[in-house]
Amino acid sequence: MFQLMRDLLKPAAPKPLPPMTSQTSMNFASDEVALFLTQLANNPRLDFPEDIAKEVRRNLAGMAVEDTRRWRVTGAIDDQPIQMEIEAFMDDVDAPDLYFFSTQGAISEIERELEVFAEAEGNA
Repeated sequence: MFQLMRDLLKPAAPKPLPPMTSQTSMNFASDEVALFLTQLANNPRLDFPEDIAKEVRRNLAGMAVEDTRRWRVTGAIDDQPIQMEIEAFMDDVDAPDLYFFSTQGAISEIERELEVFAEAEGNA
């Protein structure tokens, strides 16, 4: 009986985050990156740190052509915890390629946001 009560009150081990199995990417002008990441953070299905747009923008400013930087963030899609990695590769002067790595569900939502952003910027 005592063992049963102890097992019931014992905190459950945290579930591991789902693996990052998918990726998508797009080329941006440096001044568009923070705009897109802010748009992404405002997506009601996604939950990511508020300061990620500022942090990426700040780090892009010091990147030389051919440099790569990567950020790992913990967030959620539809209230389910996930990890996402953002990689910036400075393809040309002030023109980074951004790569997003996460679960298939998160990447599908990011691709929708990329399409909306490209269309609004006249790049679609």
